[in-house]
Amino acid sequence: MSLTVRNDQDDATPSGPDLASGAEAGAPRRRFILPVAAETGEALRRAVHDLAGQAHLGGVHPRRLAAHGTGAHRVVATADRPDRLRDELLAQLEHGSTRRTDEPPALAFLFSGGGPQWIGTGRALLAEPAFRATLDECDRAVRAVTGWSVVETLLADDGETLVPTDVLQPVLFSVQTALARTLHAWGVRSDLVLGASIGEVAAVVAAGALPLEEGARLIATWSRLVAERASGHGTLIVCDMPRKEAERLCAASGGQLFVASHLAPGQVCLSGTPGAVTEAEQELSARGIRTLRTPIDYAGHSSLLAGIVPELVRRIGTLRTRRPAVPYWSTVTGGFVDGAALDATYWVRNMCEPTLLEEGVRHLAGRRALRIVEISPHPVALYSVEQTLTALADTRSEVLAASHRDLAPRHGLEDLAARLWCEGFDVDWSAVGAV
Repeated sequence: MSLTVRNDQDDATPSGPDLASGAEAGAPRRRFILPVAAETGEALRRAVHDLAGQAHLGGVHPRRLAAHGTGAHRVVATADRPDRLRDELLAQLEHGSTRRTDEPPALAFLFSGGGPQWIGTGRALLAEPAFRATLDECDRAVRAVTGWSVVETLLADDGETLVPTDVLQPVLFSVQTALARTLHAWGVRSDLVLGASIGEVAAVVAAGALPLEEGARLIATWSRLVAERASGHGTLIVCDMPRKEAERLCAASGGQLFVASHLAPGQVCLSGTPGAVTEAEQELSARGIRTLRTPIDYAGHSSLLAGIVPELVRRIGTLRTRRPAVPYWSTVTGGFVDGAALDATYWVRNMCEPTLLEEGVRHLAGRRALRIVEISPHPVALYSVEQTLTALADTRSEVLAASHRDLAPRHGLEDLAARLWCEGFDVDWSAVGAV
């Protein structure tokens, strides 16, 4: 058995507009990845020790990456240098990173409605073929509606300047869509899709229920109207409190405060006018209840947006929906929906009604074991999903992240692919290693 891994230094960097400037300053170089599989645990141990011995002897040909062997027992080693693969291989074997994969769980992609303050992480993936191709497609679709460029906005983002809603939401949509298609190109295919809040737009595109061009038109139209008519007139806070208690608090506000999202059994998002939200923060703080203000400046998922509904319906017009290629769970209706249901009226409900994330996770996890992957530049729903699974005493299901602000974006995707592959999911390792 020969050890074959990829060395990106042997390949030319793809050329194209903004690619040179698109890499994050000081971004780590691509890692060496070595997946190993075998039919039995003992066979895996022999294969790992054989490959580790080759690495120790310098018998590494750093040209291309391939999965070694087949079988239910698997391990993946990653290293920044080929000579470090030996130690990583042995460490992974020693720490029990192999998993028996007779019956893998279902894979769900969750497109959350947050993470916009980390959209600049997409710059580090501009040299990734599938990511860049999708981002360029989103760029053309968004530019056709707005006149500005998603790629140029990503490159200009400094992580500190406040990005307006009508720019931020289409960029987040584009990054989420590109992350999902990158995983798809790597052979990671979801069994079902769900979205939360504005993340639903990228989610229905990923499910195949809406063409990318229509998704871009929808999010650009929606966010522009919100910026024109609602921005600056509200805000949202996340609160550690049960939904019923939150509803009582809102009922006493005189129509100024609303439950915007039911995130977990003991966690909600409250939306309302700036004054009402500030008053709620003060009251909850006095009661020892933790709150967290979000960087959103309008009263999302509340009836305070009812005044812009007719104009939203007029601007959206008819959407070219189609039957989803992957089952789509709606956190608006609390059930699976087909493409025909995703008309302008549906998006009005998304804008003005609560997001039912807890109910969605509860129902889907009750059907079978899940691996829920949050598709976002940085996980914002992961904690809430974990809380729901804990309340269900569900030890079969887990929630994972596609990207994290503390990891190089490609490393995060690689780690996710490795984790899923070890659990029995398909991964095209040649695509992962390709430039």
